[in-house]
Parts: sequence; structure tokens; C-alpha cells
Amino acid sequence: MSYGVLEERIKKAIDIREEGKLKESRPLFESLILDIKKLLAKDSSQKLKNIYATAMGEYVIQYRLEARQLNHDALDLGRKLLEYDRRHKLDNPLSIRSVSNTLLNIGGYEEAEDYVKRIIKLYRNNSGRQGDSEAHLAYVYLRTNRIKEAEVLIGRAINNIKRNTGDEPYISIWLSHALMVKSLIYNAKGKPKEAIESAKEALKVAKKDNRVFRMKQAEELVNFLKKKD
Repeated sequence: MSYGVLEERIKKAIDIREEGKLKESRPLFESLILDIKKLLAKDSSQKLKNIYATAMGEYVIQYRLEARQLNHDALDLGRKLLEYDRRHKLDNPLSIRSVSNTLLNIGGYEEAEDYVKRIIKLYRNNSGRQGDSEAHLAYVYLRTNRIKEAEVLIGRAINNIKRNTGDEPYISIWLSHALMVKSLIYNAKGKPKEAIESAKEALKVAKKDNRVFRMKQAEELVNFLKKKD
């Protein structure tokens, strides 16, 4: 198989991907990369290695676009759930959260703020869940450049999570997240040592209950802050 053919296959996969046909472009990238790997076992030329790097780089874009699409699909689904909740007067916090947290994932901080505040009100009798929601609101404040408000709120959020009046089993998930938000606030305030310490504490909390996802997040944050320090 010539290099030109491989480059044409890359171009075709990109064209289909950019038309928004992600389900069709994925197998094109996957078969292409498999073929290039087979060729690399016999041909170690710089040209082929560069073709491989190009194909993989475009494949990474495929993943990113799929993730973006999934987030927007999740937001649409969340909005439908919230409408269902309103129609039936359920006031289920998870209905609101399905919209608010998806908005946070895609950077819609300003729109997410009102939803998060509504969740906090619904959790008045459950300090752990209220604190978790307050931590999300503190993150909104941080990302909208209201550092002082974020700092005050994250302190209250952490205290509420630790109180755990609802005897919830998810405290380590919420507390590790809140400590990471606290770390980011310290970082924004130009306090790198405090930021690293808070991130390390988040990692310790996550490890205690083997919260794998939070452990990965905290480890990444610690490494990022250490590189900056």
C-alpha cells in the first residue's frame, strides 16, 4: 500500500468526520490505523511514522468531537427530564442536576448558576448534598472570576459535607471534589503551596474509599500544580 493511498484515506476519514458523520468516520480511522501499524512492522521510515502520527492526531479529534456531541445529547436529555419534572411537580434535585452539571461540563457557567442555586435550596435538610452543590457553585464563581465569593462558599461547602447530616455514603466523592475546587481557588489567588496541599488532601480522601475517578482527577491536579510551582 503506497503512502499516497494512506494519505488519501486519512483525507476521506477527515472529510466524513467534518460532515458530522461521526459514526461513519470512526471505523475509517480505526481500519486505517490498524493498517498503518501492520506496515510499521516492516517499514520504519520517517515518512510512514509521520503518516501514523497524522492519522492518530486526527483520530484524537474524532474522540473529542464525539465527547462534545455526547455532552450536547446529555444536555438535551436533561432538559427533557427537567420539563417532565416541572409538569409533574416533582422537585427532584437530580432532574435539575442533569442540566446544571452538563452545563458545567461544556463551560456554560453563567447558565448553570441559577440551576445550582435551586439545587442547594432543595437540599436544606441534607448537609452533605447541600455542601456538594455549594462546591459546584463555588466552581461557577471561580470560573466567572468571583474569587472571593468562591473562597467563602467553598469553606462552607466543605464544612457541610463533613457534617453529613443525611448520613450519606458518598462523602469521600463530594469532599475530594470540594477540596479540588479549593485547590483551584488557591491557585487562582497565587498560593501554589496551599493549592498543592489541598489537592493532595483530595487525593488522600479519594484513596481512602478507592474512588478511582476522583483519584485520577486529584493526581492530575497535583501533577499540574507541581509543574507550575
